[in-house]
Amino acid sequence: MKYKQNVKLKNVSFEKVSSGFHDIKLVKFLTQSQPVKIIKWSGIQNGNNAHFKLWFFGWKNFKVEHEAYQKKEDRLYFIDRGVDLPLGIKSWKHQHIVERDNKKIVIKDIVNYSHSNRFVGYFLYPILIFPIVIRKILYKVYFLK
Repeated sequence: MKYKQNVKLKNVSFEKVSSGFHDIKLVKFLTQSQPVKIIKWSGIQNGNNAHFKLWFFGWKNFKVEHEAYQKKEDRLYFIDRGVDLPLGIKSWKHQHIVERDNKKIVIKDIVNYSHSNRFVGYFLYPILIFPIVIRKILYKVYFLK
């Protein structure tokens, strides 16, 4: 299953947004109002990983490894690839893209996941995608404060 979104930010520098993605403060801000505990977060570069506990009728592990990291003058890109996933999720790939577009910064989130049971995968879709959807607001609050 796939989900894509773009968030456009005005009046903020690429450097501010790019460096924000390298800082655990952004991760803490994005997860503060959710049933998520940050167990470990080592950064976004290749080989770094993140371990979260998600509450869904009990605390479940959600671990990702970061890969495909690229940082250029006007583009940041990396992938969260699932390595220990809860609830029968077979695969998880979350692409993060930050790009300068004229006088705007565009943050793109592209999520692909699969589940061992298609019906359950559809049931979990809103639960798994909601934390990404609310970033439409949270990115603006965080970066434009």
